[in-house]
Amino acid sequence: MKLDSAVLYSNDINKAIEFYRDIIGLKVEYVEQEKYASFLFDNARLGVKKKVEKREIPGAQTIFIATDSIEKDYKRMIKEDVNFIKHMQVRPWGNEFSVVDPDGNKVEFIQRK
Repeated sequence: MKLDSAVLYSNDINKAIEFYRDIIGLKVEYVEQEKYASFLFDNARLGVKKKVEKREIPGAQTIFIATDSIEKDYKRMIKEDVNFIKHMQVRPWGNEFSVVDPDGNKVEFIQRK
C-alpha cells in the first residue's frame, strides 16, 4: 500500500494556491474554479478543498514534507516571511521546523538522518 493523496480544507483557495505553489514550491496539477486545487509530490498528491461542509475545518490539519535540503528550505521560508510555529530544531532522528498556511494548517518540514 502507499498513500495516494491527502486533502486540506481552506477558506480561500486562491490564497492556498499562492502559498503551496509560490512559497512551498509545489507543482499545481489542476485547479477547479474556487473549489479545489491539486498539487503534485513525488509519489502522492495534496488536495486543497474549499470548505463547504460543517465537518471541513480549515486550520485543523497537519502535513509533513520530507526534504533533503532543510537548511535551504528553512532560509527560503524566512525570506518569504511565513508564520513559523516552530523554528529549526535538531532532533535525534533529524531536523525539523514548521510553518502555517493561510488557513492555519501546520506544514512541518523534516529531514531524517
